[in-house]
Amino acid sequence: MIDAILKHGAFSRVSPPRHCRRLILLLGCRSGGGIAQRSPPDQVGLPPLPIPPANASLYFAFYEATHPLTSPASTPLLVWLEGGPGCSGFLSNFLQIGPYLFAGGSSSNSSGSLSPNPFAWNRRFGLLFVDSPLGTGFSAAPSPAAIPTNQSVVAEHILAALQSFFSLEPRINLRGVAIGNGMMHPVAQVTTHADIAYFMGLINEKQKRKVEAMQAEAVKLIKAERWREASSAREGLISWMENATGVVSLFDVEAQRSLEEEAAGLAALLNNGEVKAALGARRDVEWKMCSRLVGVAQHDDVMKSAKHHVEALLREPTPTRVLLYEGIRDVKDGVVCTEAWLRELEWDGLAAFHDADHAVWRSQSGQGRLAGYVQSHV
Repeated sequence: MIDAILKHGAFSRVSPPRHCRRLILLLGCRSGGGIAQRSPPDQVGLPPLPIPPANASLYFAFYEATHPLTSPASTPLLVWLEGGPGCSGFLSNFLQIGPYLFAGGSSSNSSGSLSPNPFAWNRRFGLLFVDSPLGTGFSAAPSPAAIPTNQSVVAEHILAALQSFFSLEPRINLRGVAIGNGMMHPVAQVTTHADIAYFMGLINEKQKRKVEAMQAEAVKLIKAERWREASSAREGLISWMENATGVVSLFDVEAQRSLEEEAAGLAALLNNGEVKAALGARRDVEWKMCSRLVGVAQHDDVMKSAKHHVEALLREPTPTRVLLYEGIRDVKDGVVCTEAWLRELEWDGLAAFHDADHAVWRSQSGQGRLAGYVQSHV
């Protein structure tokens, strides 16, 4: 999957993401010393943001590449930003792509255990997790009012944090962007849920008509720019579908355990005093899987389109590489949702992309098991 980020492409996985949307940035190089072999993150911290609000800081955890193909000074860096909004990067750090996987205890009071992750993403690249926006995970917001309410401010904070991480280097060598099951252009994506659920056999014809009516109401509110009502309308639609289908997660309709069950005990581990000290986290900040306050602050921004940002990346003199990836069992923001907003993308390579082959992608291990499908245009 990492190799696919080197070209414009869409990537669908047989085993889809289990929880929040996420954004990955591929930077051309990173700073730092040699390869470290210890189990905690190689660098952690809370660099203060050199912009308002005062006393604000974004938490990061950085892992060196364990088997880089280049010298440390030129090893690419992956920057992982969890979705939600308001969910901590430690979820994917310890449940999916970090060097160690968390096995939860039987309850939220049990701290569980960590074991090496054979599929960690820091083999070839450095891996940087950032808890963003302010108020997420270990990132400290001076007050609820300091939590950003739109993506422009979130982006300013991330840029400031990256410049701090790179010793205030003013330019960031962005080489690629990967978006996992992203909500990019809601006015197109929200129209797909009824068809996906119906043709998966999750709802019947009567229920399909109900979902279509709810979708139409959300679209009407988006077009009227009634953002708060539009976000609430989609939340109501998703809640109705969860109840009607009975699935554990609309991100993966075959999942048997919820994210809360998978992460049981993770909060107990991360809020342990010794663990906080090792991670460089503030003792007075309680780690939570996802922040309700951040969700509330960004509620009105969720249904606004971000399609123009992708278009801007692709129109640069040297286009930034873009990878879109999602799971085929994702009813909420999966393959069909992505296809819907891609049809409205203003990009001169779109026709060639749609004409490209839909190639089978197999894992290099496990006797070439089917892993997904790739479609790309360079």
